[in-house]
Amino acid sequence: MLIGLLLLSCSMDARAGPPTWTNLWHGFQNHFMDTQGRVIDPLDGGITTSEGQAYGLFFALVANDRVLFQRILQWTQNNLARGDLSRHLPIWRWGRAADGHWGPLSSESASDADLWLAYTLFSAASLWHDPHYARIAQGLLRQIERHEVVHLNGWGPVLTPGDGPYWRVDDGFVVNPSYLPPFLLAGLAHWDRAGPWSAIYGGLPRLFTLADPHGFAPDWFVLRNHGGFAVAPQGPEGSYNAIRCYLWAGMSARDAVNLAILHALRGMAMLVEKGAPVPEQVDTLDGKTSGHGPPGFAAALLPYLRQLGDTSARERLSDRIYAAWNPSENRFGPHYYDNALALFALGYMDGLYRFHADGTLWVFWAKP
Repeated sequence: MLIGLLLLSCSMDARAGPPTWTNLWHGFQNHFMDTQGRVIDPLDGGITTSEGQAYGLFFALVANDRVLFQRILQWTQNNLARGDLSRHLPIWRWGRAADGHWGPLSSESASDADLWLAYTLFSAASLWHDPHYARIAQGLLRQIERHEVVHLNGWGPVLTPGDGPYWRVDDGFVVNPSYLPPFLLAGLAHWDRAGPWSAIYGGLPRLFTLADPHGFAPDWFVLRNHGGFAVAPQGPEGSYNAIRCYLWAGMSARDAVNLAILHALRGMAMLVEKGAPVPEQVDTLDGKTSGHGPPGFAAALLPYLRQLGDTSARERLSDRIYAAWNPSENRFGPHYYDNALALFALGYMDGLYRFHADGTLWVFWAKP
C-alpha cells in the first residue's frame, strides 16, 4: 500500500510547518471515522450520511489505501444500500433513532453522494485495474438515471437532489448547484456515453448564469418547465451547500464550460479581494452577506482563487486556515464538514490529485 504523503507539505503557508494532507487525513480518520469504515458527524448526534461515505471513499482512493476503501464501501453497501449499490440507491441518513435503535433515519437518497460514489468507483476500477468496481458503478448510474434524473422542457435532463417527491414544485424541480461538480459530470459522461451526463454538463453555464445574478451561488433554486427559473422554497441564500460550488469550479479543467461557471461565480472573488472575510451566508438576490464562514469555507475557496489568479486573497485565506489548525488533534476544529472541505481543497492545492479535461482522475501515485 502506497501512502507516500508524509513529505508533502501543505501549500497554504510554508513559514511555520503547516499541516500536511496526510496529517489532516489521519486526523479525519481518528475523529470522524470508526474502524468499520463509517464516517461520523459527532456534532449531529453521531449520524452518518451518504455524503460522508462518498467523500471518505474518495479520500481513501487519493491515499491509495485499498483496505480502507473496501471497508468504507462494504459498510456503505451493507447499511445504506441494502447490500448492493448496483441495485439500490443509498439512503442519505443513518444513525440512532429516538427509540435508541441504530439504523436508517430516512428512506430517501441524496444525488450528490450517489454521483460521487459512482465516480469514485469508476476511478478506482481504472487506477487499480479492478473491473469489479466499474460494475458496481454502472449499476449505480442506472439507478441514479432512473430515480434522480428528470427531463424538463427547455432544459433537457436535470439532476434532482434525490428520489423524494418533495423536490417537485409547481411546474418544475428544486435543484442544488453544489450537487453538480463539473469534473464529476464530465467523468461520468466519459464512462457512460449513452447517459444524460454530457447534456447536464453542457447545461451548467446557463444554469449558473441564471442562478447567480450577483455572482454568488445559492444553496437551492427551482428550474421550471420551458426554461424558467425561480427562487427555491428554501430561500435565495447561499451558505453551507453553495460553498462547494466555488470549490468544484476551482478544481475543474479550464474549458469553456468551467470558465463560464467561474465568471458566473465572480461575486465571491470580488468580495474577498477587498479583504472581506468569507461570509457564512449570502442573499443571492441582492448580494448582501452575513456572518463569518468557518475555516472549511476559506479552504474551499483556495482552488477557486488560484483558478482566477488571485494570489493575495489566497494568501490571506491561507493564513486564516492555518490559524484554525489544531496540530495536537490533526484537524480544523470539531466539525466534520470543515475537515472534509479542507481535505478536498488542500489535497488539490498540494497536487495530490487532478481532474483531466475529460473529467477522469489523476492521482500522484498512479503510474504513467
